[in-house]
Amino acid sequence: MKKYLALALILVASSACTTAQTNGEPRNIRAGGFQDQQTGDLGEIHDMRRITVQKPGRVGATGAVVGAVTGAALGNQIGKGNGKKVSTVLGGVVGGVVGNAVAEQNSMVNVAGLEIVVRLRNTGSLVTVTQEQGRDSFYIGQPVRIVYNQNIAQVLPY
Repeated sequence: MKKYLALALILVASSACTTAQTNGEPRNIRAGGFQDQQTGDLGEIHDMRRITVQKPGRVGATGAVVGAVTGAALGNQIGKGNGKKVSTVLGGVVGGVVGNAVAEQNSMVNVAGLEIVVRLRNTGSLVTVTQEQGRDSFYIGQPVRIVYNQNIAQVLPY
């Protein structure tokens, strides 16, 4: 009975973390994605508002270590002989990964951000980009460009 309970706990913990969002960065994903561009789309700021966004904070090794020790202890309850050794090692590895994922998820910090609505010059359509507030200051009517990098859009002064 202990064997199945330990195995079930490991499977539930690992599956719970794999379905969680990996980071809290605001993502501006186009349907079908887009290719990275250095020039980006040109436009001007139509509207904007200040918001709070979440981003990952610093993550130490504590979550991975605690998860690895817990996973190894649970894995040690399964099997006999070489099977016990294998389940202990696998439990430690899975526990470390799960512990690190939990630590990352719990390390989110709130930072100042902007939601910027840009009217594109070429099409006249409106695009909304959410991003962390940086050093650049923006104002309505300002010429800007939207640069796309790794499926994330960012508004920059033009």
